[in-house]
Amino acid sequence: MTEPMTFLDTGASTDAKHTSYEEVSVKENTSAVFSHKFTPATSETFEDSSFNVEIKLCEKETYHIVCWCRWMSDSNGVCKNQTISSVCEADKSEMRFTLFVKRTYRDIMWELFRQNSTPLVLKYSKLQVTYPATITALRLNGRDVNGTEYVAENQESSISCSFINGNPAVSIRLVDGKGSTLSSTRQKEGPLVLSRDFNCNDVRLTIGCEAPGSELNRYVTILVKCLPELSPISKQVLDLARIVGEKITFRMKSYTSNIRKCRMTKMPPQPITKEVACSLSGSVPEFNLTLNLSTESWIGQGIWMLHVITEIGNSNISFGLIDSSAF
Repeated sequence: MTEPMTFLDTGASTDAKHTSYEEVSVKENTSAVFSHKFTPATSETFEDSSFNVEIKLCEKETYHIVCWCRWMSDSNGVCKNQTISSVCEADKSEMRFTLFVKRTYRDIMWELFRQNSTPLVLKYSKLQVTYPATITALRLNGRDVNGTEYVAENQESSISCSFINGNPAVSIRLVDGKGSTLSSTRQKEGPLVLSRDFNCNDVRLTIGCEAPGSELNRYVTILVKCLPELSPISKQVLDLARIVGEKITFRMKSYTSNIRKCRMTKMPPQPITKEVACSLSGSVPEFNLTLNLSTESWIGQGIWMLHVITEIGNSNISFGLIDSSAF
């Protein structure tokens, strides 16, 4: 559907015989060429007369002259440019205008001036300057982010995306790591805000702010500070004869690879607690935690609890050891 024309009062008149109208869609930061042909009826009006044609550009609701051309009787037009971003030229039948287009431009008016006559609008060009949306900032709890951030469990957090929408407007979206929409808007400017809390089931969550055509979308990876989650090994009761001098590996989810210590505690009736060498492989949040028991002669039959100690506390998991050689 074509939008209705809007005209500003410039002191010039329009004439159905001489005034033409057009709507033009032009990309920002490109050169566009406009032209106006003088019709036979117009040429008769100009015959044996001198006249000027001024091209006026509307920017930020104000018209200013960008170039003009002057004809003396039957000669070609002589033109003068008023800005470095435009060029105009003319002959006996046509006037041409080249403009480097900015998003602040709105409309172009071609205005005829003759001695002892009311100025007349020859042509009116309504500009639609198109440009892509721009994502300007992504913030977590008011801080600019672009990488990895940490939040506490059950901490309510605010994620906001600042943007300048494009023309035509597009849908600005906050999305998760799978591309699913969390929130969206088609407003002219941001921010687009999402509030939520995070729990240990999230562990690691990527949130992005995206817009079709934007040169730079922004993303943040949020890691929830929770105790490591150790998964049971395939056999909860292990043969002591097989693991002494060997290694035991547990799957572990954690927001950090900074494991400060690993300890093993033997459950009653004969409690004992010892530090044990452990190492990690993998990356946040999926790790393998490996215990090296090759030099631990104190390992014996019984129920043991493994403690994994991080900066926020420790997690544990129990497993049993039996000495099959005693049977």
